Amino acid sequence: MKGFLTRDAQRLKTLAPLCPCASALSTLRLCALALSFAACAPISNNSTEPTPLPPTPTTVATSPVPPVVLATVTPLPTLPPLPTAGPTVTAAPEDAPPTPGTPCPDQACASAAEHFWLARPVPPDANIYVDRTYGYGSTQQGRREPHHGVEFVNPTGTPVLAVAPGVVVVAGDDSLVAYGPSTHFYGRLVVVRLDERFNGQDVYTLYAHLSAVTAQVGQTVMTGDVLGLVGQTGVAIGPHLHFEVRVGRNAYTHTRNPELWLKPLTGANNTPYGALAGRVTDLEGNVLYDLPVVVRPLEVGEPTRARYITTYARETLNGDDVLQENFALGDLPAGTYRVAVNTTTFYEQRVRVEPGRLTWVVFKVKAPGE
Repeated sequence: MKGFLTRDAQRLKTLAPLCPCASALSTLRLCALALSFAACAPISNNSTEPTPLPPTPTTVATSPVPPVVLATVTPLPTLPPLPTAGPTVTAAPEDAPPTPGTPCPDQACASAAEHFWLARPVPPDANIYVDRTYGYGSTQQGRREPHHGVEFVNPTGTPVLAVAPGVVVVAGDDSLVAYGPSTHFYGRLVVVRLDERFNGQDVYTLYAHLSAVTAQVGQTVMTGDVLGLVGQTGVAIGPHLHFEVRVGRNAYTHTRNPELWLKPLTGANNTPYGALAGRVTDLEGNVLYDLPVVVRPLEVGEPTRARYITTYARETLNGDDVLQENFALGDLPAGTYRVAVNTTTFYEQRVRVEPGRLTWVVFKVKAPGE
């Protein structure tokens, strides 16, 4: 018996790197017992090295499982309040928004309502993509005022271009007249009234936070004419172009989502992107505000990330005159997507985005808390 323990002690001493618990005789006995059940590989009499363990069988999943990526969450900083009044700041006069019409009931209605008229407001060699962190109707998780336009993040001095033919009606700054919620909001800006009208109404395009204005009031402009330069005047945080579409009146309360007006960009194989718009209401048909909407690619012909947006905030934000959407997303590569909305219940639909076209989706859901 003594010889048995001595031999096993010697063997387990050799196995110490593999059995770190072998620091006491009782533990050695446990490891010796485990050894008899092949928990530790047997040692050859001619070698002090352990025999390599056989490879562990790999279980193959029957369907692809995406890897779990753990992100580091950084608390969002608190932004300073926006100026709405004061010795040099004047609030805009109250102005009623347009009365919403009857929403589009189906895809045929949405297809007939397309109006992708507008070119990009910056040159092709600039950043021509809409910023996804602060889209139309977004509040950046309650940190900002509801957004009445979209952003094109570019360096100071990037040329700002007319998106369609028209006449300049504003060129300067907003120190005296409030073109937003107050004076000193947009800083230097240009507003163009387009030659083409929409359903008998004037259409205006606004370009704000400029570092310089080169256009003049009364000037006739064509698509691609330079109006000014990107900057960060007014309440801008960092240099970018703030771009708006206004219908009916040149007023802050008459904006529409520019992503339903900008011509879709072209992607892989010279195929135009498409756009998606939708409406999320409760079971009674009431519009729901600030709800997360996730758009995930399923079968798309080029690398595409999931998009995370929200329904429009509760304020002076407007759906398209015909669609009456409360969320929209442009520049989506053609293909199949899963659109999901989560309240107290998870809802999802599959949709097909066609090149150069608008796809329409409607959700009727239980309101949060129901």
